[in-house]
Amino acid sequence: MKLSKLSINRGVTFGMIYLIAVGFGIFGLIQLRLDLYPDIQFPLIGIVTQYEGVGPEDIETLVTRPIEETVVSVEGVKRVTSQSLSGSSIIFVEFNWGTDMDVSEQNVRKQIDLIRDFFPDQVSQPLTFAFNPSMQPIVFMSVTSDQLGESELRKLLLEQAEPRLERLPGVASITTVGGLEREIQVSLNPYELAANGMTIDQIQSALAFSNLEVPGGMLEEGAKEFAVKTNATFTSIDQIRNTVVGYTKTGVPIYLKNVGTVTDGFKEITQVIRTNQQNALMMMAYKQTDANTVQATDAVLNALPAMEKRLGNGIHFNILFDQSTFINQSISNLSSTAIQAFLLSGLV
Repeated sequence: MKLSKLSINRGVTFGMIYLIAVGFGIFGLIQLRLDLYPDIQFPLIGIVTQYEGVGPEDIETLVTRPIEETVVSVEGVKRVTSQSLSGSSIIFVEFNWGTDMDVSEQNVRKQIDLIRDFFPDQVSQPLTFAFNPSMQPIVFMSVTSDQLGESELRKLLLEQAEPRLERLPGVASITTVGGLEREIQVSLNPYELAANGMTIDQIQSALAFSNLEVPGGMLEEGAKEFAVKTNATFTSIDQIRNTVVGYTKTGVPIYLKNVGTVTDGFKEITQVIRTNQQNALMMMAYKQTDANTVQATDAVLNALPAMEKRLGNGIHFNILFDQSTFINQSISNLSSTAIQAFLLSGLV
């Protein structure tokens, strides 16, 4: 009763306190970083390793099992699960809740580095990442063109669209999926290999050593220094065809074109993306860890109309999903509740 009587007698004072409290609440809401998921850290680390052209059984034997056996010794590991696919190995290392994941990820990388030299030369460097809800794309969009084929569209998106979108505030990276990806294909003649006493591994090694960019140190000229390098990377199909891959018993060089054919083609299609009954590519936008999801999403969406005009060729971006829709809906519901509370408390 004393508080009620005091609020009635001091109506102006309590009104000012009430407005100040509401003002602080509005200010805090404006400064609040908006995200679809809470800022939590899951005790899960993923390890992805590529070994193209190798079947699941060999992937398991040569890549997956060695990594499993070495990471299981890291402190705090609860469970290790893996999946061996054609050309890749995917491993998830689960830790106990409360584990410092930054330290654990470093320890996992150290353990992998200990066995890295025992992998075949063609195995890629294992990629490790700590799972975080913010790693999910904030925008999914399909891209279609009325004038370009899938290979030309993919090249245009990679060379022009991706770099420009990645420069937007709050955007960490853009990933393009689908389309026809260029691939130089080498088909070897088994009879020619046998006749020359050569193996596929020899061909792979010869091509790898012929396609290198080797630093050669520094060259001093007066007060200037110049970086020297040997650039032996392939720039044309003919260079690949004319690569020396071995020698006959009499010392005559054997060129790649003597034991096989080289064609400029595309990688095998493993997925098909279609929008409105039309072949399409998909682009995914990822935000920076500390970025505001709504602001980063709006930056991407607002940039697309100008991007369509810049790229031309009948290119159209179709938004399939964006996180800001759900966040704005939640904020709208929260704002409605806050306004109702404001009015009711004011009446009281």
